[in-house]
Amino acid sequence: MRAKEVFVVAAILATGALRAEGPVNIPSSKKNFHLFLLMGQSNMSGGVGIAAGDTQPVPHVLKMRFAREGEEPKWVPGAHPLHPRRPNKKARFGPGLSFAEAYLADNPGVVVGLVPMAWGGRSIEQLGKGSGIYSDAIRHAKAGMQAGTLKGVLWHQGESDTVEQTRTDAYEKRLHRLIEDVRKDLGSPQLPFIVGNLAEFYGTGKDHKAPDRVARIIKIKEILRSLPEKVPHAGFVESTGCSPAARAKVHFDRKSCLLMGKRYAKVYGDMSANP
Repeated sequence: MRAKEVFVVAAILATGALRAEGPVNIPSSKKNFHLFLLMGQSNMSGGVGIAAGDTQPVPHVLKMRFAREGEEPKWVPGAHPLHPRRPNKKARFGPGLSFAEAYLADNPGVVVGLVPMAWGGRSIEQLGKGSGIYSDAIRHAKAGMQAGTLKGVLWHQGESDTVEQTRTDAYEKRLHRLIEDVRKDLGSPQLPFIVGNLAEFYGTGKDHKAPDRVARIIKIKEILRSLPEKVPHAGFVESTGCSPAARAKVHFDRKSCLLMGKRYAKVYGDMSANP
């Protein structure tokens, strides 16, 4: 990116938009600052610990730091951890930056802004409209849109909705409604919404392999896989070939997080090429 096309975000946003920390640059034009809202539970926020080097920023990627109601969100360099609000407060490695790197490879000359709003251990009802988490997601996305263009939503969630049958039965309706709500609240009726499948290994660990639990897991997977057939401008990312981070067999390991991020980018690129 040419130097004259970028400038310090603190300077451009001094008139009421986002403030920046440190040497953070974004394009002077919104069309070159591509924003993605990251939503879901722990397999989006990350279920494996970060390693040496993960806290180093990725070039041309920014992340929005979480701000409480009434505070100004800030752009900071894009590095792990992206989602600092996990209930156990541990720094985790997820698919977001891998997605951004793959996206940049297909879209040179832009800057990617990640708005990380996933929260581990939450059901879709706890993430949907009316919840504090949903309100935070919309608030942060709107703040980001003062400086950039919202390009899509990446969603990875569903494990918590396999806990009991009533949650599973309501999942499809709640997912479709959440997509509708996000698009309406962000003023983008055709906003791409991409979901990732639950891990193939989920349901094989000792804590989740009861026949009724496995049946619910299969049902959630079917709902996620069928989304593009039922909701316009929706995409689906398969989880084949991924491996678990621990014996519980719930979370993707590091290699699988990297793979899933690349797959999200591939699905997004395919959707953009065939709108």
